[in-house]
Amino acid sequence: MNIKQLALVALIISIIACYFIFGGEELLSPNYYQAMYRDSPLTTALVFFAIYVVSTAISQPSSAILSIASGIIFGRVIGLPMALFACSLGGTLAFLSSRYLLHDFIEKRFSAPYQKVNRGVQKDGAFYVFSLRMVPVIPFWLLNLLMGLTKMDTKHFFFATLLGMLPITAILVHFGAELGAIENYTMSAIFKPKMIIALVLLALLPFVARWLLKQITSRYQAEHETSQ
Repeated sequence: MNIKQLALVALIISIIACYFIFGGEELLSPNYYQAMYRDSPLTTALVFFAIYVVSTAISQPSSAILSIASGIIFGRVIGLPMALFACSLGGTLAFLSSRYLLHDFIEKRFSAPYQKVNRGVQKDGAFYVFSLRMVPVIPFWLLNLLMGLTKMDTKHFFFATLLGMLPITAILVHFGAELGAIENYTMSAIFKPKMIIALVLLALLPFVARWLLKQITSRYQAEHETSQ
C-alpha cells in the first residue's frame, strides 16, 4: 500500500471517528434536519448535500436512504436536484478514487465483475453506464469503483450517472416527500392515496426501467448500425 492509499485510508478512518465522536447518528436523522431547515434553510441544504456527497464518495450503500431523507426534509422541488447531483458527484469522486488511488486493490478484489464491466464499456461506452443505472444489476457503490478501472471518460461517467439515476431518485424523493408530509403515523395517514402511489411506483420501477431500457437499446443499436 503506497502513501496515497494510506492517506485515503486515514481520511476514511478520521471521518468514521468523527461520526461517532460528534453524534453522527443524530446528523443522519431526517427529524434533525427538518427542525434545522426551518431555522436555517441554506445551511441545512449545504450540510446535507456535503454529507450525501461524502457518504457516496466513500462507497457507503446509503444513497437510497439519503434520497428518501432528501424528500422528507426538502420536498420534491429542492430535494430531487439536491439528491440527484449529490449522488452523481459522490459517485464520480468514488470513480476517481478507484482510478487514481485504489486501482490495484479494486482490480484484485473484484476481478470477475471488473472484466464484465470493462467489456461492456468497450462495447457501449457511456450508454453501458446509463443502462446499469436504470437497471441496477450491479450495486451503485460497486459500479462507481469498477468504472474507475476502465477507460471511461469522467465527464461521460458523470452525465450518464445523472441521467440514469433520474427515475429512481425521483421516485425515492417523492416517497420521502410523502413521508415528510405525515403528521401522525396512523394507518389511514400511511396508506393514503399518494403514499400508495409512491409505493406502487417503487414496486413497478424495475419492470418499467427494463422495458424503457429495452426500447432505448433497440433504437441505439439501430442508429449505431445505420452509422456504420
